[in-house]
Amino acid sequence: MNFELDRAQKQIQKAVKDFIKGEFDRETIEGLLFEHQFPESIWKKAGDLGLLGMQYPEDLSGQGLGLIETVLVAEALCRGDSSVGICLSRAALGAELLLHYGDPAQKKKWLPLLAESRILSCAAIAEPGVGNDITRCRTTARKEGQDWVIEGIKTFVINAGPMAGFYLVLCRTDSDAKDSQNVFTILLVETDRAGIETSDMGPRIGAWLLPVKQVHFNRVRVPEKNVLGKVNNGFKQITAYMSESQISAAAQCVGVALGAFDRAQKWVRQREQFGQKLVHFQITRQKLSDMATRIESARTLTYQAAWFHDTGHGKPGRSAMVKLLAAKTAVSVCDEAIQLLGGYGYIQEYEVERFFRDAKFLEAFDGNSITLKETIAEELAKGKTL
Repeated sequence: MNFELDRAQKQIQKAVKDFIKGEFDRETIEGLLFEHQFPESIWKKAGDLGLLGMQYPEDLSGQGLGLIETVLVAEALCRGDSSVGICLSRAALGAELLLHYGDPAQKKKWLPLLAESRILSCAAIAEPGVGNDITRCRTTARKEGQDWVIEGIKTFVINAGPMAGFYLVLCRTDSDAKDSQNVFTILLVETDRAGIETSDMGPRIGAWLLPVKQVHFNRVRVPEKNVLGKVNNGFKQITAYMSESQISAAAQCVGVALGAFDRAQKWVRQREQFGQKLVHFQITRQKLSDMATRIESARTLTYQAAWFHDTGHGKPGRSAMVKLLAAKTAVSVCDEAIQLLGGYGYIQEYEVERFFRDAKFLEAFDGNSITLKETIAEELAKGKTL
């Protein structure tokens, strides 16, 4: 097995690094954070450079690449800045569903708009009081003539709002089916349809630049052509999508961990105490060694999971493992970075406290630790090898 990135992948890494150097202006980002505003200008420039929608076909404004390339970009962006990186990495959230299950007309209409940074997309899955058990989702879609009529509430909908082009809504479409896995359908709902209302989720600990809202669907009508894939096949589609999105989320976690590590390492190489640089104290060196080892472990497993996915050997248990490890790594490394900076670690100017808060956001989304462990345990209980 070759663990070396190829020439094209290294060029992608360099392109992202150059983009970060040119566009991640510290003063601009601080202004965005103060206003809690999505980094629209940076997002549009990322689209112009081809950093978004890399997995889409070339005739749909993509580059026809794999998940491993998407992972490399997400990691680098979040390393450059956790808050902006998360926004750019999640600008086309849920579009994997469209890529894999949409019909040619749906793909042709929407994927270029995402790749070119003209709209955001949303996966409307979670609901109030349901948690991570999507089999309990209550949003319904009933057939009335040639249309589906949607009623329900979705929560924690990332990218919801005026910049979004569509919602991919998980709906209960067959209340009589005995198997809960055969009662859901995913419907593509354009954001300008009548009956859609959004409300803000309120202040949160991290990811301040990312729109996260609750979306109400009040008898929203969509035509039959808006069904994504097959009717009553939504559960299987969401399960496959989550497996893929967890790998991308893991890459974001690795990037955030690397960003915090970079800032902590720079600090200890410059800061003096008792007549010598902090980096020369054994306790500091031990901490840095431990942080670097944890990051490299999560990074390697993330790359491996992406490679398995691209070669058709992805498994839910492996995706859950990598997200679990990477999220824990991000939180622990960011926490350690704060400790290395001492009192300055709590000051916004030095950024590591924000990286920590963004790491906590990543830990909670795309499956929390309890859900991920259950996914792993379910495969182990069936005697499956990972």
